[in-house]
Amino acid sequence: MTADTSSVILSQVLTGEATDARSRIEALSNALSKMKHTTSEASRCCDAIAKRSTHLDSLTSPASDASAMLSQSASNLASTLAKLKDARDKFETVRDCEPAIDRLRDGIRTMEDHRKNERKNNLRRQGAFRDKANTDGLSEQDVYAGADSMEILRDAFGYFLDRKIWRSTPAALQQLERVHKQGVTSMCTLVTNHLMTAGQAICLKRSGQKDGPLIPEKEETAKLTRDRLTRALQNRDLLKSIGEYEEQQPVESRPIREMRAIFECLEGDGHQLAPPRKHEPSTLASVFGVPANRVIRTEKVGSGGYSNLVKKPLKTGFPQLDAYGEARKEVAFKSVDGYYRRIKAERKKRAGQRTNFDEEGNRDNDADIAARDAVRCLEHAMVVVAGEKMVYKAVIAPSLAQAKDEDTMRISPFYRKACVAAYSHVVAAIVDRTMDIIETVFLKEGGIGQSSGAEKEGKTSSGLKVRTAASAAAAGLRMLDGVRMLGPSLAKLCDMPLEDPKSPDLRKVSTASKMSVASTLCIAIHRTTVKNCAKTLENLAKAIQEDPNDGPKHRPVDARLASVSSDMVRVIRIISPFVSAYKSVTKRRALPWDPNIGDEAGEMDSYVRYLIMRLLSSLQTKAQNYTKNHEDESGEAKSNMFMINNTYYLLKQLVPNQEEVDATDVETYTLDGDWFKEKLTAVFKSEKTKYLAQWEIMNAHLTSVENSSLEYQKNKNILSLESGRLLKERFKGFNDEFQNTYEKHNLLSVIDPNLCEQLQGEVKNVFLRRYEKFFEKYSKLRFSKKKQDEYLKYPPSKVEHMLNEIYGGNL
Repeated sequence: MTADTSSVILSQVLTGEATDARSRIEALSNALSKMKHTTSEASRCCDAIAKRSTHLDSLTSPASDASAMLSQSASNLASTLAKLKDARDKFETVRDCEPAIDRLRDGIRTMEDHRKNERKNNLRRQGAFRDKANTDGLSEQDVYAGADSMEILRDAFGYFLDRKIWRSTPAALQQLERVHKQGVTSMCTLVTNHLMTAGQAICLKRSGQKDGPLIPEKEETAKLTRDRLTRALQNRDLLKSIGEYEEQQPVESRPIREMRAIFECLEGDGHQLAPPRKHEPSTLASVFGVPANRVIRTEKVGSGGYSNLVKKPLKTGFPQLDAYGEARKEVAFKSVDGYYRRIKAERKKRAGQRTNFDEEGNRDNDADIAARDAVRCLEHAMVVVAGEKMVYKAVIAPSLAQAKDEDTMRISPFYRKACVAAYSHVVAAIVDRTMDIIETVFLKEGGIGQSSGAEKEGKTSSGLKVRTAASAAAAGLRMLDGVRMLGPSLAKLCDMPLEDPKSPDLRKVSTASKMSVASTLCIAIHRTTVKNCAKTLENLAKAIQEDPNDGPKHRPVDARLASVSSDMVRVIRIISPFVSAYKSVTKRRALPWDPNIGDEAGEMDSYVRYLIMRLLSSLQTKAQNYTKNHEDESGEAKSNMFMINNTYYLLKQLVPNQEEVDATDVETYTLDGDWFKEKLTAVFKSEKTKYLAQWEIMNAHLTSVENSSLEYQKNKNILSLESGRLLKERFKGFNDEFQNTYEKHNLLSVIDPNLCEQLQGEVKNVFLRRYEKFFEKYSKLRFSKKKQDEYLKYPPSKVEHMLNEIYGGNL
């Protein structure tokens, strides 16, 4: 190919490409023109649309405002309808809730009628609220429905309180109060019925004989009682070791659930529709802070009560607690009172079988048996209190549990205090009855009533016999021993802690002012027992001092042992097992023989010394009375022999044998002081010396005759008249004195064989040995022609035989 050809081809190609480019540019230009036209049309249309939109907005704005107002009106109307519905529901609260309250009331009436019929038919059984009884009366769901209705009534009451401007509010409030009050009354009545019919909170121990007698026949001594109580106190489960009964839960599960629902419904201020109280009820404040020294007997002895503190009706300001307190108080009181009456009847039944009586015709151990039964009643009271505490924890305590929910109303501090007051009201009746039982023993069997009456009448003598006063003192110490050992445990059972809430008013309350009546009575029972026991000890000392100086038992005609000495031995023996109980008295009471109190108070030895000195004074006065009868020639001998008999008996009976003394028994007093032995031995020896001196008169006639004074008649072996007269006077004087002395002393009695043998020997030593020598020397001589045998009628052998038979007295 040539170059020209190539140029032509290249030129053609370039020309074709230029043509295509122009055509494209034109097409693009046309498209741009068309787009411009379209854009202007679109702008024109947009302006038109904007104008139309503005016009449309001007037309729709009033409709939108109207729609918004309609929406707000609809919302307000819905809210108004809801409030009207709520108001209507509140106005209908009485109509809706009253049937549930009526069912609760009618069901309780049915239960009460059922219980009355049971009483009439003597069909009393444990736990009357069983399924059969409840089927005809009240169901558990009825109780729950009543509790729910009470909540609804309270809400409705609060609703109307916020709307007092309504005309119908006063009428609505009045109707709500009426139905609520009826509900509270019905619930409280139900609580009373449940707790009354539940029965006693005790039962016989399972280890006891089911078919055996209620009261054991065994006679438990004071030492056995103390040992048993000591072991019981060392046992962690004290209540298992005392009494014949044990505590039990008398209320069944269903009544417990129902009462818990009631107390949960009425807890705090739920029993009233008024706002929560800000001040403590005045009636509640009077239950606490009673000082123990102001607890005195206000009730008649034997009436079943000690103080009127427990006779007052319970008014805590919370009716549900009042219902609980009054119901369980009656049951608990009957539990203790019934037990006491049963053992008292059994004691009287056994009393007819005893044959040992004292000089007043009373059975010797009446006071001791009564004291033992009083301690048994104290043990029984502890078990009853423990049972009532179990009921309290099951029924009342759950209402005191503070829920963790923030919306739950905090429990009122007054409600807590009222719960303690209600429990105290129940157990205080138990302690009060126990106090009455113990003091009744002091007043009747202990003779305090008799001695106090004599003091009021201005009599110088109490009128009590030593034996009776001794039994009373031992009985008082025995009861004090029981109170001393069991009192702290009883107080602990009766105590219910009163928590100090955050209220500043109650935080300032002192410990003394927080003591309930039950706690106060627990202190008073110890104070009263100590006071009465001190009185019995004083009466015993006074009875020894006032023991009559005349009479066959008090000053025997044969100078034998006086009854007061044997009574004194009995005194020492029956009061000796109560060292700690006696110390409890002296620590708290100033006594005539021991004015110190507290740690400086004396031991029992000081009291025994006081009694011994009063006894010796009484014996010496009796001995002196023998000599006041001038017609009785043996008065001096009787006086000495009376003291010899009594002091010897006291030494023999009261000086302890070292082999029998138990050094480990710190609770038993032993009269091992040297003062006693030295004192009575000195009196014994002094009186014996005085007595033996009365036999010395025989020696005055046993003087020897000088041989130079003895002359015989002529041609005879008989003494001359003058010489014979010397021996006649001696023998006759001896015979007369011996016969007279023997006759006087033979009227005396020495019951103890050892003392009798001792005195007979010492009397022989006074003159018999000398008389034997005198008789042997001069009886060989004839100093009387006709009456030699008469002068020699008392040979030494006969005198010795007579002395061996002396001191038989009136035996």
